[in-house]
Amino acid sequence: MTKSYQETIDQLTKAYPNLSKQLKKSAAYVLEYPSDVATLSMRQVAARAEVPPPTMNRLAKSLEFDTYNAMRDVYRGGFEDFSSNYPSRAGELQATHGTSDIEASLQSFKSAAIGNLKHLFDTIDRNHLQQIISSLATARNVVVVGMHASHSLANYLHYVASMCFRNWRLINRRNGEIADQVEYINADDVVVAISLNPCAADTVLVAKRAYEVGAKVIGITDTRTSPLATYSTDLLLTPVQSPHFFESYVATAALLEMILGFLVADSGQVVIDNITRLERCRNELGEYWPDQ
Repeated sequence: MTKSYQETIDQLTKAYPNLSKQLKKSAAYVLEYPSDVATLSMRQVAARAEVPPPTMNRLAKSLEFDTYNAMRDVYRGGFEDFSSNYPSRAGELQATHGTSDIEASLQSFKSAAIGNLKHLFDTIDRNHLQQIISSLATARNVVVVGMHASHSLANYLHYVASMCFRNWRLINRRNGEIADQVEYINADDVVVAISLNPCAADTVLVAKRAYEVGAKVIGITDTRTSPLATYSTDLLLTPVQSPHFFESYVATAALLEMILGFLVADSGQVVIDNITRLERCRNELGEYWPDQ
């Protein structure tokens, strides 16, 4: 049975943590630079991955391909799925060098942000996204976790979702522990785990526990070699390129808005009723600044 490109990278993502050191090095390159696998020779890919060429053959065989060329054919068939606009974005960044410093900086941030958003919307698997929306809509509970820089996004996702749905929970490190917030998770629940590299340990541990008890884990991260990917039943990747020293969260925020929008659109009158009751209560308690 011939495997698809998506099945191949899913299999490699799951196998990655248990590979030998050399195979892990080659797998990391294959996962991060799929266009090179599709367009370059085995020796060229091996040289860029800094491994001996036979290692690439061993990697292909570990994925049940007879030869490296058989694996490369699958990557060639999926080329349109992962081609991106990175070269044009690099050109846009270089084109700003002749302007003033502030203008160059503004153009760099603009190009990176727009590039990340375009890559997200151009490459996201529509059918996979719909399956994720269905899982969230039918879950017993939806548990959101994100620590460190991702905590603000996790808090945003939970804040907006809990206006509409009464079965969403946010994990916090209150009193220095999280066990009481994850102990109840079972196979009827869905966990949304958000973490970009370097991943927060708590987020990965929550995802691991949920995965092991049979819950669906929607992992939102930036690479297939992320430790979060290992424990994700559904993986959503967001580009994070930025001229800033820190990763960009623009595309991740857009992804969360997208998920929320689809959820609300498919949920009917019950969502409107929930929001109406909550807003009435907020007004009664004086939570908004008056005369707005």
